Amino acid sequence: MKNLKMISFLLMATFVIGLILTTAPEFTYAEKADVTKALKESGISNTGDMSGVYDDMNGVVYFIMAIGGFWIVGMLVWGGMTLAGSGGNAQKRTEGFIKLSLTLVGAYIIFKAYDIAGWATGLGG
Repeated sequence: MKNLKMISFLLMATFVIGLILTTAPEFTYAEKADVTKALKESGISNTGDMSGVYDDMNGVVYFIMAIGGFWIVGMLVWGGMTLAGSGGNAQKRTEGFIKLSLTLVGAYIIFKAYDIAGWATGLGG
């Protein structure tokens, strides 16, 4: 009985919201917003050259990749030490293999960071 009341309430709320969105003219978005017109009317002009931003972002990506490279070396040493120090303990050996495999996955992601950043900046253009 309680579920039936909840379902009927949700259906009624959906109907009311749908009715409001389809009948109210300010919610229909009949015409697409013109961004350039809005910028002109507000007094914002085009600054032009964005190449400096892309150079800075390239520098940030390379810096993150360099930090990631040092992190990978540290994690490989840590995983190798865990594996070497397992002493026949199956749980420690598994822990070492997991550390090494996750380090390799992380290394792949870090070295693909430049491609990922290029894909993300391509979405804006």
